[in-house]
Amino acid sequence: MICELSFKTPRPPRSRDMNGTGTAGAVGHADILIVDDEAPIAQVVAELLCDEGYPVRVVHDGASALLEIMRRRPGLILLDVGLPVMLGDELLRYLRQHGFPDLPVIMMTAALQPELYLAYGANAVLPKPFDLGELLEVVARYFPPHERAA
Repeated sequence: MICELSFKTPRPPRSRDMNGTGTAGAVGHADILIVDDEAPIAQVVAELLCDEGYPVRVVHDGASALLEIMRRRPGLILLDVGLPVMLGDELLRYLRQHGFPDLPVIMMTAALQPELYLAYGANAVLPKPFDLGELLEVVARYFPPHERAA
C-alpha cells in the first residue's frame, strides 16, 4: 500500500469560515490531523495509521494545526499537549469555543492529570508513552472505517 503523508507547511485559509462548512473547512475526504512537535513520534503514528488505511496530515505546532484545520477540516485530530507556538490545550479550547464543538480530538500527553483535558472538551486522552494497539482502538472509535478515503 502506498501512503502519501502530508508534512507541508500550511497555507493560510482562503476564507474566514471557521466551522468547516466553506472553503476554509471543506470536507472532501476526511483525514486525521496529527499534531506533535516530536517528529519521530509524529512519523511513527502517521506511518502506523497509513498502514491501516487512514489518510493523515502532520504538523508540528499549534498555530500550524489551526491553519490546517481552517484550510480543510479533518475527521479527527491527534493532539499533543506540549507544542510550540500554541499549546495543545489552548488549541483544544479555541476549537471548542470557535465553531468546532463536534470535531473529535484525542489528546496525547505525558501530563499527570488527563481528566483536565476531558474537561476542556477532548474526546479521549492517550497517556504517553502509549501502546500502538491502544492508539488504533481509540482512532477506530472516533474515525470509523467508513470515513476512510477509498
